[in-house]
Amino acid sequence: MTRPKEPVPALSAPGIGTANSLLKPPTTGPRSSRRHRNRPYSHVHLEIDLAPTPPAPGGDPLLERLAGFLKERQITEKGTLILLAGAALHALASRRFRRVDHWEVSPGGWLPPPRAGTDPESDEPVGHLLEALESDASAPVGSARSFSASLSDLSGGQVDLVVRRIHSERRHALSMDLRGSWTKETIEDLEGAVAQRLPVIHSTMTKFQYA
Repeated sequence: MTRPKEPVPALSAPGIGTANSLLKPPTTGPRSSRRHRNRPYSHVHLEIDLAPTPPAPGGDPLLERLAGFLKERQITEKGTLILLAGAALHALASRRFRRVDHWEVSPGGWLPPPRAGTDPESDEPVGHLLEALESDASAPVGSARSFSASLSDLSGGQVDLVVRRIHSERRHALSMDLRGSWTKETIEDLEGAVAQRLPVIHSTMTKFQYA
């Protein structure tokens, strides 16, 4: 007597279940991985943890001037916040984000807007920050708990940053929203520029949106 054949199990891709529609494009596999790896982002949010130790000016004349100004005005604890903000602005300027569209401290409000230069490529946000602080804007800096700014380049890119003090941990943190067209490489370049100037402990991409 011939033994009946057992039914052959249907083949399915790993992770494909009844809840997944087979009409959807695949989300795994070499081709999909390549596509997502090379696909640009239109928005990225970075959270960067900073060490409690204030950054050294590192021989940069503008950052040394900023540190000297804060020491002269006896802005100590809050001065660390502004020195970190200056280092972040310097890092962004190295990646061609030189035009300051807006900046403010909280509490305290808006800082005086930078004067437009004749050559946007040569603008230096740290120099503009010094000019703002040398005006009447240095008063609210003494009580500031956060510094925020919005900068743009000449190619449609924008970076919004916030430097804030975490009182419970006696350290600072930096948040950045990147908008425009960003790739993994350009994000890593920006993170590297920040790490060269600030005491970065850890950087995490917490949100992103593909272009």
